[in-house]
Amino acid sequence: MLGWKENDFWRGSSILIPAFVERLLPYLFALALICIAVAFRPLLPVDETRYLSVTWEMYLSGKIFVPTMNFAPYLQKPPLLFWLIDLVWDIFGVSRVAAMLVIFVASSLVIWLTTRLAKTLFPGRDDIAGRVPWLVAGSIVFVIYSTLILFDMLLTVFVLAALLSLLAFARSGNRWHAVLAGLFIGLGVLTKGPVVLIHVGAPILLHPFWRDRQAGLATPKFFAGAGLAILAALIPVAMWLVPATIQTKGNFVYDLVWNQSAGRVTGNLHNSHHRPLYFYVVLMPIMLIPWIFIPEMWRLKLGARIRGLIDTRSPDLRALRLLSFSFVAVLLVFSAISGKQPHYVVPMLPFATILFGYFMAEIPLARLRNSAFILLAIFGIGHAVASATVFKRDDLMPLANFIDERKNADWAVAFDYQDEVGFLARLQKPFESTDNPEEWLRSHPGGYVIDKSKDPGTSEQIAFRVRVERGYLVVLKGQH
Repeated sequence: MLGWKENDFWRGSSILIPAFVERLLPYLFALALICIAVAFRPLLPVDETRYLSVTWEMYLSGKIFVPTMNFAPYLQKPPLLFWLIDLVWDIFGVSRVAAMLVIFVASSLVIWLTTRLAKTLFPGRDDIAGRVPWLVAGSIVFVIYSTLILFDMLLTVFVLAALLSLLAFARSGNRWHAVLAGLFIGLGVLTKGPVVLIHVGAPILLHPFWRDRQAGLATPKFFAGAGLAILAALIPVAMWLVPATIQTKGNFVYDLVWNQSAGRVTGNLHNSHHRPLYFYVVLMPIMLIPWIFIPEMWRLKLGARIRGLIDTRSPDLRALRLLSFSFVAVLLVFSAISGKQPHYVVPMLPFATILFGYFMAEIPLARLRNSAFILLAIFGIGHAVASATVFKRDDLMPLANFIDERKNADWAVAFDYQDEVGFLARLQKPFESTDNPEEWLRSHPGGYVIDKSKDPGTSEQIAFRVRVERGYLVVLKGQH
């Protein structure tokens, strides 16, 4: 039996939608987002271009434990995302589209696991769980970050998987659930480093506020299981970190754990994105887009409903405390950290989404779906327009083609090169680095130097230029 659902897909109309199509639509929605991004948007420097270049160099060299950037050790990120993309490349060949399959699978798992978390926290509430897939897929945060080659969607998968395992342990006391949670935490470390401990640590430390006092574990036993999970997390981490440490003579541990993580906390790391304390608080209203534009949202009377839950001592309060307290705790921790980027808090999306779903359960599902599709249309139109305007400054493919046609020449860079064209030009050797392009070109008369310039002028020495954000990338030629 397929099952059918009657929904007002468009206002004023009523159609029958097969139940399996209803379940599949959010995932097709995520696929449509990726198709739009690939069709209209170039790889964005410096993050997307850098991470695919690091992946390309790992694929080319076959050395999986120590990533490289411009063929020198890249000690700032763990390798799991690079491994997964390389695996897909082994199957489908090297391309951006193949790499995006990893992001699509991760984004789809975020939708599915968030729905599982909603069912776990609010059993029997199909009205909540049925809205969560659209509240995830249609949120502005998901629409943006499910189309970028970054670590955060994959990290969110492991945060959700670890939390679901910990909740199972809190109910049953089965230590294997704690071990499983630890393995997911370890995979989270392999995805983006120790930051996963902030996202998972908040609900663990807040266990006294959300535990089931009748049927759940006592807090000391839960904390003991959490300790077991941390020990289990060391297994996948050690399988990578030990050989990586040996190969880099300890530099990987220092760079990843201390220089990278502590540097972002203090703001001392180069390009640590220092921002004010209130940065994330200002961004929080964006998480309500597009739901804030639904008229029913403004008639929910949230204050009265929350007071009613407290007065009646509703059993839902435990789950609501888990979600809201964890959300606030993670927000406070990241606000206190000096280095801030919007995507650092993407793993908070499931917490916010289920909270929205709880209080928006009375809003017709068709309203949520229609709002998501309107956002999809805006996303598509915006990308189509940007592809002919602002995205041209992000497109480094013309430069990559110029390099590819002359890849046998000597090349150097005279700026803070972040491997922006390694993948695009499929480079197989590093660029040299120079602080003096003129001197380098004199010693390499058939070579080229890539430099950044705010106003390159019309010098005959410029063999190629491309407009980028805040100026130009120019290729200076020697005495050819």
